[in-house]
Amino acid sequence: MNESKIQNPKSKIFLGVDGGQSHTEAVIADENGNVLASGFGGASNHAEHPGGRERLRNAILNSVGEALKNANLPPVEKTIFTAAHFGMTGGADYKEEIINETVTAEYSIVGHDAPTALFGATAGEPGIVVVAGTGSVIYGENKRGETTKIGGLGYLFSDEGSGFWLALQTVRLAIKEQDGLIEPAGLEQLVLNFFRREKIRELTNDFYSAKITRDELASFAKATHAAAAAGNEVIRDQIKFGASVLVESVQSAVRRLCFQDNFPVAGVGGMFQGELMRKYFSELLQREIPEAVFIEPRFNPAIGAVLLAYKQAKIEISETLLANLRKSKVK
Repeated sequence: MNESKIQNPKSKIFLGVDGGQSHTEAVIADENGNVLASGFGGASNHAEHPGGRERLRNAILNSVGEALKNANLPPVEKTIFTAAHFGMTGGADYKEEIINETVTAEYSIVGHDAPTALFGATAGEPGIVVVAGTGSVIYGENKRGETTKIGGLGYLFSDEGSGFWLALQTVRLAIKEQDGLIEPAGLEQLVLNFFRREKIRELTNDFYSAKITRDELASFAKATHAAAAAGNEVIRDQIKFGASVLVESVQSAVRRLCFQDNFPVAGVGGMFQGELMRKYFSELLQREIPEAVFIEPRFNPAIGAVLLAYKQAKIEISETLLANLRKSKVK
């Protein structure tokens, strides 16, 4: 039989969960910052929609269950965590009851995923985080504990600079190219090749009839970013525009929170894995907000959730604990 990864049987265990629009990640750590294991599950969004409650339950069960299994710990129904923090896309609405029925912890908080992203990126220090994954949101917290959130209202009304937004803009421009409204730029063929369709109308019909999900459409962003990196100026202009909207949102957060010199701004999410978004965003940030310092996130949002679980349990987030997290974090 495999032995538990907990060195001391009396050790307390902590859970951090980052519930996103594309996947859910769970991380388990002990009280000293030693990461024991991680696990993954499906998307955690839209719990209020038909089938959403069961989808959320499965995402939590699969991610936390896999992490427990990888740590050689008992299954979810037999485990009581000292503290757990769940950072969920869209916040706690419709999710808190389901999560608390699924996972047992002495202390448990279900909240928005933006604070976990910031807490991970800055290791608990004040600053601003720009989350640009499937959707987008900007979140900041200052030394006085004041917070602000900008954007994050979903793909119909918000989410500029996100993966879905870039994918949608590229499809829209491909339609214009198809209709002769803009000069040919290879967009129509890029769309058709990626989605394996003969006509763009087939793609739009499949989206409207839910044969293609929003997350599947958002996955096209990676291919569009690659095309831009290879020289497609039309898509480059879209990425530049998305970066400019994100920087404008950071400016609003700075004004609201009265940040001054040398405050950190971090970018997390799939869009910031693209070289062009990082380049355009950092250049615009330096030009428009020279007092901001663009940083690489110290930890990912799931570790940020672990740190917030420590905070609930009143465990000091010391440099030793952070060093242990860095040494043992699961990639």
